Amino acid sequence: MTATRSRRRHRPFRSGLTCLLPLLLLLGGCASIIPGADRKPPQLYELRPTGGFAGKLPRVRAQLLVETPTASASLRSSRIAIKMQPTKLDYLADSEWTDLATNLMQTLLVESFDNSARIAGVARQGSGLRTDFLLKSDLREFHAEMYEGAPARIRIRLHVRLVRWNDRDIVASRTFEAAEILVGASNDAIVTGFDAAVDGVLKQIVEWSLRQMHRQRGRLTGR
Repeated sequence: MTATRSRRRHRPFRSGLTCLLPLLLLLGGCASIIPGADRKPPQLYELRPTGGFAGKLPRVRAQLLVETPTASASLRSSRIAIKMQPTKLDYLADSEWTDLATNLMQTLLVESFDNSARIAGVARQGSGLRTDFLLKSDLREFHAEMYEGAPARIRIRLHVRLVRWNDRDIVASRTFEAAEILVGASNDAIVTGFDAAVDGVLKQIVEWSLRQMHRQRGRLTGR
């Protein structure tokens, strides 16, 4: 009788396991239908810092920290923004920047100042570098415009403020912008347009900032 009870006690377990195996196999076979499981990784794009500056740029014996630009939530993204209508923002499919647009611009600014070879030191804010000036900025436009009936173009607008570190005084501010006409509608052509527009904006910001810092340092030293 004991043996009979033992067999009865184990039968439900065997029965449950037998029913569970087909379910596990079914779930394994259906894994590919989970949303996003088969999504193709996006193509990643990066932009280049600028170089080839004006020959008469002053050499500045100062240290500069570059803040991450502030921006609206739509631009604090790695997705590549595109406008088909003036009041509607979309993003390129299957394509992204290698970093958030704001982080990307900070990196490009630091590397572009380095490329100028006209400043004693430059780094991101938070790097621990002793500094004389802080470059603050607001990324206000960073998108492709592809309006019906108008030439497709890249539009970039960055408002910059140069701050003296010791008293946090804004010594100069200016808005820099670029509009680069696109030569094609492919994702590669759009990114090429971004690269050209960013190059122009970076060149203007670096040259303007160096002249402003040189002027401020001259006032401090009486030169």
